[in-house]
Amino acid sequence: MKYWDEPVTNTLQGRPLLAALTVCCAIGFLLFGYDQGVMGGLIGGADFLDTFPALANNSTLLGATVAIYEIGALVGSIFASVYGERLGRRRAMILGCVFALTGGAIQGGSDGPNALAILIFFRVWTGLGIGILTSLLPAFHAECSPAKYRGSIVLLDLVACACGLTLSFWLSFATSYIGGGAQWRFPLSFQAVFPLIVLIVVAFLPDSPRWLAQQGRTDEARAVLVRYNGPEEAAAVYAEIETAIAIEREAGVTRWSDAFRPGPQALRYRTFLGMGALFAQQCTGVNVISYYSTEIFTKSVGLSRNLSLILSGVNGINSLCFVILGTFLIDRVGRVRLMWTTAALQAVIFAIMAGVLANGSPSYGEGVTGACMLFFFFASFSVGWLGPSWLYPSEVTPLATRAIAASLSSASNWIWNFVVVTISPPALDGIKGKYYIVFAVLNALLVPMLYFLYPETARLSLEEIDALFADGNVQMRRSPRAPVEGFVAPVAKHIVDSDKVVRGEEEQIEKV
Repeated sequence: MKYWDEPVTNTLQGRPLLAALTVCCAIGFLLFGYDQGVMGGLIGGADFLDTFPALANNSTLLGATVAIYEIGALVGSIFASVYGERLGRRRAMILGCVFALTGGAIQGGSDGPNALAILIFFRVWTGLGIGILTSLLPAFHAECSPAKYRGSIVLLDLVACACGLTLSFWLSFATSYIGGGAQWRFPLSFQAVFPLIVLIVVAFLPDSPRWLAQQGRTDEARAVLVRYNGPEEAAAVYAEIETAIAIEREAGVTRWSDAFRPGPQALRYRTFLGMGALFAQQCTGVNVISYYSTEIFTKSVGLSRNLSLILSGVNGINSLCFVILGTFLIDRVGRVRLMWTTAALQAVIFAIMAGVLANGSPSYGEGVTGACMLFFFFASFSVGWLGPSWLYPSEVTPLATRAIAASLSSASNWIWNFVVVTISPPALDGIKGKYYIVFAVLNALLVPMLYFLYPETARLSLEEIDALFADGNVQMRRSPRAPVEGFVAPVAKHIVDSDKVVRGEEEQIEKV
């Protein structure tokens, strides 16, 4: 089947091709952001609770129902770690979209005596697709993007994630004025629109040139590089890829367990860096805010449900504005510096929230202060964490283990996401605002962890990042402008003659 194995046409080249890839990856993350926020605006609706009465007065079951989606995403991430290299980036994207499309569409149809079981099962099913997509999309996008602008380009995926979160808040607000089941059925079914768009656009995309080269499909890899970069730059990029693959083969990287093996490429250290980045993201407390912001505004701050829905939507716009700011900072300030500085700020924000919302019955001034802190948190997280924490795992690992390590990093995210989302409703009901002390402490602990253990990867090619870990010695690079010691760009052994590029249905390079 041609659609499954290769693009239906090879006419896209240069910026249009990169734009098509960016659209696919961005919409995949838009779906991720939408799914993060959509349930939070629905769980307090009258018709939703009439359809699922078991959730009405059981905060533990409610938390588990919302969080069960993360279990599906965890399984999807593990699947991607085992089969991602075999499938390739493109086919994995198609498979993830099929899961997400069918699961999202059926969730909105949950009804009858088994309505809750249907909802839970297809939240897991949708999560499978999201787990596959979030595991491999960052690696796919990073492998095809120019080094100088890779951070900003890949961060567009996370801008889309913020758009999805914002859309979910406002759609929940809009449908709150609709009577009957459409109040929650439409927002849940709307999930299916995004993977459908990706399945259409992916028909025009080739697979990652780095993955093709690793599979020994060298002519295809060179042809794809020419389509992305032009003949001259393609030759230089391919020389770096060829050198990296040779080093990895000498190191004997052949199976997924090699991602945890110590040695001259520091594979285990790099895998734990990626997993740690997304574990740290959960320690920031973001999913307490994104999943339950409407409930926090209602129960902790003391606002009406209608006003809480509006403020959640405005906070989504706030997040979107600051993640756009992050696209201008991520390659200038650096990934790691953004993460540790904003973690320090978030520790202060949660400490203030714990102080003013401690008893669950704040005064007017305390409520206003708590609401402002929610806005400040989303601004800080969107600048410093939304992009860097997802980009870093796809950059820091070598080609041979990139899909495996990225999938394990995504799995780390989903495990801790599930824990946080499950325990938050009973914790907020039980200890009220004192719960925020946990995240104040965790954010404070992230600062030294990031500063002392994480080298900066901004403005480096993926092969230069490999050189940071050469011979098992980690260069603790602090600045995006710091050079990489010992890295010498390989000489391009292959000169690609653009006259030898044959375009058409079977476009390939005949001579290199």
